[in-house]
Amino acid sequence: SDTLPPPHPSAESQAEPKEPPAPQQPLEDGHGEEDSAVVEYCDPYAEEDPPWAPRSYLEKVVAIYDYTADKEDELSFQEGAIIYVVKKNEDGWFEGVMNATTGLFPGNYVESIMHYAD
Repeated sequence: SDTLPPPHPSAESQAEPKEPPAPQQPLEDGHGEEDSAVVEYCDPYAEEDPPWAPRSYLEKVVAIYDYTADKEDELSFQEGAIIYVVKKNEDGWFEGVMNATTGLFPGNYVESIMHYAD
């Protein structure tokens, strides 16, 4: 006979799109605690080190100017970028890690934020 066997149950269930679970509404407590927590979370000084941060570094710095790399081994960054300095060269160039990329950048384009940390 030409009739095909019925589809396998598991294959059939996978073909049906699953309904995404409904998002849970945050509880309204009227104290506005969520708002302050959100502000703290956005504070770069309050954040934990990201997964790409080097295990050991000299200091954590924040860019105070935009910098565009001239060479392939340099970092490009914008003002406010967080960079982990792993080496300081005597010529004023630092080697650092930013967003999992390691490269050189001018040390006078950044300032240390270590003194903000507790």
